[in-house]
Amino acid sequence: MAALLSWWVLMEVLGLLALPLTFRLFGPAMSHGYPFAKILFLLAWTYLAWLAGFVLPMSTALYGSLALFAAAAVAGYALDRDLRAWIAGPGWSAICRHDAMWTFGFAFFAFQRSMVPEISGAEKFMDFAFLNALLNADAMPPPDPWMSGGTINYYYFGYLMFANVARIFPEPIYITYNLCVATIGGLAFSQTAAVVFGLTRSWGFAAIGGAMSAILGNLDGAQQVLQKGTWRGMDVWRSSRVVGRGDTINEFPFFSTIHGDLHPHFIVLPIGIAFLAALLDGRMTGAPAGDPTGSAPPRLASLALVTFLLAAMVGISTWELPVGAVALTLLAGRGIPLLPLLRRERLVFAAQVAVALVLSYVLFLPFYTNFSAPPSAPAIKIATSSYGQFLLVFGHLLFPAAVLLGLGIWRLNPFSGESRHLVAAAAVLGLVFAVMAGNAVLPTLVLLLIGALVLAYSEGARADRAGYLLLSAAFIALIACEVVYLRDSYGEKLYRMNTVFKFYFQAWTILAIAAPWCAYKILTGAATPPAVRGIFTAAFAILLAATACYPIGVTTDRLAWGRVRTLDGNEYLRRDHAEDHAAIEWLRANADPKAVIVEASGNPYSHYARFSSNTGLPTIMGWANHEGLWRAHNQEVGKRQADVRRIYDAPDLAAVRPLLEQYGVRYVIVGELEYKDHAAGVGKFAALPRVFERGRTAIYEVQ
Repeated sequence: MAALLSWWVLMEVLGLLALPLTFRLFGPAMSHGYPFAKILFLLAWTYLAWLAGFVLPMSTALYGSLALFAAAAVAGYALDRDLRAWIAGPGWSAICRHDAMWTFGFAFFAFQRSMVPEISGAEKFMDFAFLNALLNADAMPPPDPWMSGGTINYYYFGYLMFANVARIFPEPIYITYNLCVATIGGLAFSQTAAVVFGLTRSWGFAAIGGAMSAILGNLDGAQQVLQKGTWRGMDVWRSSRVVGRGDTINEFPFFSTIHGDLHPHFIVLPIGIAFLAALLDGRMTGAPAGDPTGSAPPRLASLALVTFLLAAMVGISTWELPVGAVALTLLAGRGIPLLPLLRRERLVFAAQVAVALVLSYVLFLPFYTNFSAPPSAPAIKIATSSYGQFLLVFGHLLFPAAVLLGLGIWRLNPFSGESRHLVAAAAVLGLVFAVMAGNAVLPTLVLLLIGALVLAYSEGARADRAGYLLLSAAFIALIACEVVYLRDSYGEKLYRMNTVFKFYFQAWTILAIAAPWCAYKILTGAATPPAVRGIFTAAFAILLAATACYPIGVTTDRLAWGRVRTLDGNEYLRRDHAEDHAAIEWLRANADPKAVIVEASGNPYSHYARFSSNTGLPTIMGWANHEGLWRAHNQEVGKRQADVRRIYDAPDLAAVRPLLEQYGVRYVIVGELEYKDHAAGVGKFAALPRVFERGRTAIYEVQ
């Protein structure tokens, strides 16, 4: 509990340090950026420290940049009268409400993680290895914990953000890891709620938006309850593998948070929401903000903000670039009239977008110059997603949009009388035929996109244009999954697995903002027929209840386990691998952060690489499968794995001395996995000084 409270206080302090900056970058609709201040501080602080880390020791860069930001924040509070007046007036209420949202989300996900806190299984070892290696790093680029002597050839910036916080946080990293996961989930909830509130000025719809983004699941949970007749026994994994039933991935934020893999697509989530908030803020278009604290900053400042955010998003996960560029183009240019298409303002804006995209690369050039991307290329292939499976994932998010667009198009329909009904019947009939033909997802999304774009630029729709264009961005992301894919190393059967995975995740976030806005417009719009309003209310409530089945079922199952709740991610090690755990603790306390270790190398998604993952110490070879993917199947990966086997299997120490010297090995690990795979050869290490021993686990020092 102390760790939880200490982390919460630390995040509050970091958010307050960023408020003087966000106050001038965001308008009052987005509460002057306070809901996004925590993640923006982490981002800005890490970026400055990261750049300095290429020329300074990382600790100097980290604490120097922290002191700089703290001094700037103190000056901001002292010099900015408008900021102080806002805090003393309407700002205090806004800060308290947004912090209440954040606190609820953070506490909720900390509770979820406390039921299954293990930093083990799936790819948590990978995430923990990176986090520990960055915690140990004294310079940039950081060392690779799974391939000693090299640097991380993966998207490490997001991990660095939380490693930096871990450096100034007094609790152990195996507790901090779970607090990081809970923080991302909590920010996804509170930040989405803040954006929805900015669009609707309704806290009720804001809470719905936060829940749809981070707490609720998809409709597969309700299907499981209907099939089984009970909440119990919820298949956690199944709901994230609906479309194609295993051939694609359709994770959603609640699953990602309780699953606990600290992956780039998950880490970037609150930054992506802040990016959308900046695009939707009134200051983006230079529109009058009604801000009593002074005039809005020039549009150039807002473009600079979203450019930096986009650069960071892509630096953390390159999959953010396509959808981010679409959202930037649609939303940042929404103030420009549609016709004429080649008007001067649009040409200038196109040049600004081009500059923003170039800068999104240049700002992270130190990363890209040290990074070699695996070979991949975009390709075109029309998919045939199951309509039922697609709606299980997105039906509840698309329903409000479909109703709002339907009502809007109906009012705009130039036909009258029977002609209008015939046109509507033809559209429905065409969709039915598409369903029967097995490819209705693409036509549905295209129709929704056309409707959103038509309404966005219809007469009198300027006030609602941002909402319609937000929907358009989501529809374009989903359409892309049906038409294009990134050709990678996963083979023909899984050809669009990653494309669906990343674009669905981003579309979910966008729709979690847009869907409550659509519901708000339907329920408060004077033009909505009372009968439609009543039917929509009932249907939307049923859909929300259905999506609650997944989190309720998962939570019920985990509570029934009756386990002691803790945020200690290494508790499973103490319980199930006590000897290994003691050796890991010895290394944490005594080993130089640069010391190279050798341990058994084996299959991914397993307990192999347990020492390097839990300490961040570089090993000769960790999960060879992953290193091979990151390094385009470089032959060095296989050679190193073979060398590890030779080190352990050779009958005498003299035969492996050259390999130990070649890789600069300081410590040789002999534990349960080494005995399992190399029992015949491990006895030779007794000739080395034994610096640690517990049961059958020993650590030998190479001198």
